[in-house]
This record gives sequence, C-alpha cells and structure tokens, in this order.
Amino acid sequence: MQLFQYSLVKKVLKSKWFIWSSIPVFVAGIITLAYFSGIKDFPVFPNNKIFDYRTYNDSTAGGNSKIIAKFVSDSMIQLQFQISDKINNPYVGLNVGPKDGKTINLEPYNELIIKLNGAELNGISLALITENSITKGDRKNQDILFYHNFKISTGTNAYTISLDKFKIPDWWSEYNRIEDASTVRSEIRNLKAINISSAFTPDSSKILSLEIHSLAFSRNNHSLFILIIALVFAFVLVDFIVVYVAEKIKANWKVITIAYKPVENKTTENPKSDFIGFINNNFQNCELTLDFVSGETGVSQRKITNEIQNRFGCNFKTYINRLRINESKRLLLIKELNIGEIAFKVGFNNQSHFNRVFKAEFQISPTEFREKNRE
Repeated sequence: MQLFQYSLVKKVLKSKWFIWSSIPVFVAGIITLAYFSGIKDFPVFPNNKIFDYRTYNDSTAGGNSKIIAKFVSDSMIQLQFQISDKINNPYVGLNVGPKDGKTINLEPYNELIIKLNGAELNGISLALITENSITKGDRKNQDILFYHNFKISTGTNAYTISLDKFKIPDWWSEYNRIEDASTVRSEIRNLKAINISSAFTPDSSKILSLEIHSLAFSRNNHSLFILIIALVFAFVLVDFIVVYVAEKIKANWKVITIAYKPVENKTTENPKSDFIGFINNNFQNCELTLDFVSGETGVSQRKITNEIQNRFGCNFKTYINRLRINESKRLLLIKELNIGEIAFKVGFNNQSHFNRVFKAEFQISPTEFREKNRE
C-alpha cells in the first residue's frame, strides 16, 4: 500500500502554504545555530590584563603545606610546592580572580577547558566561586562554592569539564544549612574567582610541580545543534503532513467522518521498583541523589524515603553513607591505596567529609582504623 501519492507530494512541496510556513522555521534555526556558533572561548589564562593569579595553601585550616615558587609567563603558570600531613586533607592552590574585583558574566558558556601537567599529582580540584543566589531566611551568604575533582594523566594534557559536573560540596552545604545541595546547578553569571588546587595527593618530602598552560571557558553546542535540527525537521514534517492531508481531502471531495472512541486512562505501577538493589550497585557514584534514584527506577521519592526509613531506620543520605563507609573499611586494609583515593572510590567527593562520616560511625578516624587493623 502506497503511503503517499507522488503527484500529491509534488503538489505539496510546491504549494505556497508549505513553502512560506517552513521558511521562517529554517531561518530561525539557522540564526540560532549561527549565534551560538559565534560565541568564542573566554580565556582565563593567558589573560594577564584581566586576571590576577595568587597562590594559597592549607595554613588557614591548620596545615603546613608550602608554596616554594611561583612562575608566571605568557604561556605557563608553574607552582612548586610541598604537601604536609599536618591535616587530613592537605592542599595548595592557585586563586584566579579579576583584577578590578568585579564579577564576570560567563553565562553563555557550558564547559571549562584546562591544559596542565601535574607531575606526581593524583588529581586536581577546581572550584568556581560566585555571588550567592541561595538565601536562608533573611540571611544571605556572601559567596557560593561549586566544586569538582578529577584525576589527571601523566604529561601535559587538556581536560574538558562540563559545568554541570560542578556541585556544592557537602561540607559547604552542611555549614550553610542547604538541605539538598545536589539539586543546585552551577551558575556563572557572577563569577568572582576560580580555585585550582591539588587533590588526593599524599604528603611527600618531594618538591611537586603543577604547570598550567591554558584555562578557558567554552561552549559545546553539540546537543543544542541536534535539538534544533530535530525541532526543525519535526515542524517541517508535521507541516508537510497537514498540507498533504488537506490536499488529499480537497482532491477527493469526500466528507470524512471520524468517530472518536474514549480511551480509558489506567495508571499502573512501574514494575521497575528494586531501588534498594539499584542503590546498592551504584553507591560509589558521588552524584547519586534521591532525585536521581527516583528518575532511574521510576519509584517516587516519598516511597523511597519511607521504605528506607521502615527497613533500615535511617534517611536516604545516611543509608548511602553506611554503604560507602562499609566498603571503605575493606579498602582501608589495602595498603597501596591512600585515604584520599579510597574516599573517591566509595563515592565521597571530599576527604574531609569522608573522615567526619567515618568517625561518626566508628568513633575512630580512617587512619586510626587502618593502623589498628594493620598486620
């Protein structure tokens, strides 16, 4: 059976209605694509005219890590430093902020690209510091921190990080009493500074080095392009079908009576309800939230919360932390892994938070647990 008549298809494609209704959609799509394609990268380094580059260490947190030297040229920022074990999560870093102290609107961008070489470093922490848009009663905190850790490879490499990966760290949300910080998306309309620091790097007597060759905000339009093309295609297809049907009715001169039969709307329970198993298999994911589990399993957030409370006597967050802490006990017996790596492997994105949760559960720190159980 032929779906479309060739003669009618030719007539539709030549009809003024189809042509003039499709042209604005094509034009709008092309203009949108051209606009977003024209957004150039915003360089943070090298960009000495706008930004200052300052170092910092963990001394304010009681640490003793040291910046030995800083070198800034038109092509590279180099830090030489030593990490101390005086605190649980030692660090040194580079603070990048506008010289005039004003904020910068980087809203058109959706990813950050950094090219670096961190010899003997396990990972890097990036923090975006913005003016706070979250209020708590009548009080508004001055800044809000969005944070992301990532591991790095040997040699000089470029790393592309989606801004959606930047989250408010647990310690910041606890301090500022934000109940579900995982739902707050990073916003860079009012960017104040960028922090680049060492992460998951054990204390060492060696002089370590971090070289930053470039840092820029960029826009990835791949998903947007696919969406715009799909919308334009869908509109043109619907427009074609509407005009084709109208032409066919007109050609046949027949009255078509359409009988509508009411459709019974039955609500069924989603059979994919093993959310406990899903949580147990995915607790290592640091982005595992109540909203994420609900979306993946089809079970409502209220049902998940009530079921965990009834079966385990705790809330959602506590249940996940227990899974992570129990797994960390096993990994702590593996001497090749440092505590920072273990925290990352079991789903914590901050070693300090891991230490607090572990000690609250077992009344000893991870380091003490490892020493106590060492053969």
